[in-house]
Amino acid sequence: MTEFLVKHFVKDYEKTEKVSVRTAYGTLASTVGIFCNVLLFLMKITIGIMIHSISVIADAFNNLSDAGSSIISFIGVKIASKPADKEHPFGHGRIEYISGLIVAAAIIVMGVELFRSSVARIFNPDEMYFSILSVIILVGSILMKTWMFLFNRSLGKRLDSAAMLATSTDSLSDCVATAVVLLSLLLWKITGINIDGIAGTIVAIFVFVAGVQAARDTLQPLLGQPAD
Repeated sequence: MTEFLVKHFVKDYEKTEKVSVRTAYGTLASTVGIFCNVLLFLMKITIGIMIHSISVIADAFNNLSDAGSSIISFIGVKIASKPADKEHPFGHGRIEYISGLIVAAAIIVMGVELFRSSVARIFNPDEMYFSILSVIILVGSILMKTWMFLFNRSLGKRLDSAAMLATSTDSLSDCVATAVVLLSLLLWKITGINIDGIAGTIVAIFVFVAGVQAARDTLQPLLGQPAD
């Protein structure tokens, strides 16, 4: 699938030293990220509301934050590719860091709100409803995120892109977060033990840590980090 997408959407895909080709790779990665994460968000938020699961809802917003990051990356890639001009003699590359910082702030706020809601659910658990469809969607989410991990890692290695490799790692961590949610749902079905709030708290921590990491990665270049 990765080779198919690259060959059909990246012109001169083998010439990775060209700025236009690298921009095309960045556009492809962002577009795939937006599509997959929005799709996962819509499915999970629907299922989460249906079965009254705060952990599934938290996992849905985790995917939404990833979609937001991809949207900002898409905009950043487009703007950053603009050539230098009189007002910007060093080019427009730093817009990517500024846009990334905005997304990081939104992710941190989202993580805090999800944490608050999940902790409240621990002390006041809500009745849940089991659905085979929810299990199918969560398993499908893990498989899709695993593919996104392999996809972004492949592109990151081709371009020697730290950003894409970081995105691949984030996809792998999302697999772990969704697995926690799936296990909590199966545990409730088998034993009747409701750890939905605990699972939601774990996912909220994943979201918060991802936001802090993203903020750190974007702040350092803006504050004058030296080139390697």
